Amino acid sequence: MVRIGDEPLTPTAVAAAARGGADEVELTTAARERMAVAHRTVMAATDWQAIYGRTTGVGANRDVEVDLQAARAHSVRLLRSHAGGMGRRLPDDIVRGTILIRLAQMATGGGGHRAEVADALIAVLRDGPLPELRNLGGIGTGDLTLLGQLGLALSERGLEIEAGDALALMSSNAATFASATLAWHDIAELLDAGLAIAALTFCALEGNREAFAEAVADARPLSGLIAVSARLRALTAGTSEPARIQDPFGLRCLPPVAGALDFAVRNLHDVLAIEINAGSENPLVAGDEILHHGGFHNATCALALDGLRLALVPFASLSAARLTHLMSPELTGLSAFLAVDAPGSSGVLITEYLAADALARLRADAAPAVLGTVAISRGLEEHASFAWQASGQARHAVFHLRTVLALEWLVAERALRMKGIDGGEPLAAARALAADWDPALEDRPLGDDAARAEAALPALAAVVRSVIAQAPH
Repeated sequence: MVRIGDEPLTPTAVAAAARGGADEVELTTAARERMAVAHRTVMAATDWQAIYGRTTGVGANRDVEVDLQAARAHSVRLLRSHAGGMGRRLPDDIVRGTILIRLAQMATGGGGHRAEVADALIAVLRDGPLPELRNLGGIGTGDLTLLGQLGLALSERGLEIEAGDALALMSSNAATFASATLAWHDIAELLDAGLAIAALTFCALEGNREAFAEAVADARPLSGLIAVSARLRALTAGTSEPARIQDPFGLRCLPPVAGALDFAVRNLHDVLAIEINAGSENPLVAGDEILHHGGFHNATCALALDGLRLALVPFASLSAARLTHLMSPELTGLSAFLAVDAPGSSGVLITEYLAADALARLRADAAPAVLGTVAISRGLEEHASFAWQASGQARHAVFHLRTVLALEWLVAERALRMKGIDGGEPLAAARALAADWDPALEDRPLGDDAARAEAALPALAAVVRSVIAQAPH
């Protein structure tokens, strides 16, 4: 049961409900009371105050008055005109997350919503089917097109649209926050999985743990650097004596690079923890006041998403570098490309090409969305955050990061098997996940092996979290 209205929804809870099903959702009594008070306030104010989107048009039509007798028809027209419905259909997990987050925002009472609208959203989650939402139209100043489609779907399922319902529902970035939350969840998982894979490579290359030392991290007390160094110390405990004084950057510079990603992951989490519970509709019902504002502008989330995607690139780049190190006889003491067939065999050489391709695509996804510009609605709305694009790019980047990490894992496991190294007790569960992988080492297509590794990345992340939870603090 997801209860909305007393305690804030966390990003973790949103991701779990969006992907695990959200058919049991309840709006608390306190939330219903807040909404009822705000709705009475805004309806009373329409008798004497101009209220954007309720008694006026929207955008450049902000000064066009709407006859109160026609306010309901105006609300229906707003939904119909804003429900663009173009592009690809959104995945079900984003649709569920959008509805959950919109309910959490509505529960604050800031939008003056009717409880009937919230109940209609809950019914969609409970009874299905989920509405078909198309992904074009968001520019980071409210997910108007997507939420217009949602509102129209509610009306087609029996919700009687009343005066003021349309803009109150659409004035939100709930879809962006849902998309960003799922990207955050996946990237946080891949960060942990990536650290385990790096630890396996560290074992295969007989790396030097001094790079992860507590004193080294404390000398430069960045939160991400400290957190990642601690995880790496736990994962590499009990490994063999180092083969070198100084390792290649792929191992030696892992704490600051992965630490930067850890910081970016936590930053996005902290932004989302606020945004998914914030009633920031325009206009905002605040006590007895109806306030017009620009709080729908999603700059903070857009910048957090841009920063996170940028942080993925050096993290993945080091993974690709370690992949190359694993093929170097000078570092492994094994054959070039970990080949075992006749001289000149290629072994796992092709994995470098695959990783380089995925890394190039990841770099493209890292282009900052906030660099975009726009001027719409006859020039009145002359700026946008493009947070919707930033969240979509983040979800897309997840696929490419998974590919790079899976390839490193595949090759690290091969090197460990060829050297007969077990990797130490903390990594025993990680090695166990690969126990049923194809043991054949001759030259052959590796795509199926890499796909198997990719599918096991969530389980690998769970191993890391278990190891860290059991590590002495």
